Amino acid sequence: MKTPSTDRRTYERYDVVGSLWGVLELPEIATVLNVSSTGILIEAGVCPPLNSVHAVRMLVDGDAVRVDTVVRHCRPGPLGAMRIGLEFLTAPTTVLVSIEQLGADKQVEILDSEASRS
Repeated sequence: MKTPSTDRRTYERYDVVGSLWGVLELPEIATVLNVSSTGILIEAGVCPPLNSVHAVRMLVDGDAVRVDTVVRHCRPGPLGAMRIGLEFLTAPTTVLVSIEQLGADKQVEILDSEASRS
């Protein structure tokens, strides 16, 4: 009678000699606290290493847009969450236009509230 093998792998594995690059994705939902044309402040449950590069997916008009960012600071926030400052490395035009529109909407809101006081 044949004894079962202790190696249950379907595919053979190979030892890596030297360096081999890889990508590890750890999706984390974050709350956006504020945004500008150069970066974004988010609140999340993790604290990534300073100067590490991350891909952030932002929804712009219902479409997910990838923005490459670098971590500039990470500080504890209220209720145990971490506040993470991310600088945009490359921001697509759609993201920049959306951010500019937020600023324009805010200015209209301020002007409207000042007009209502008169």
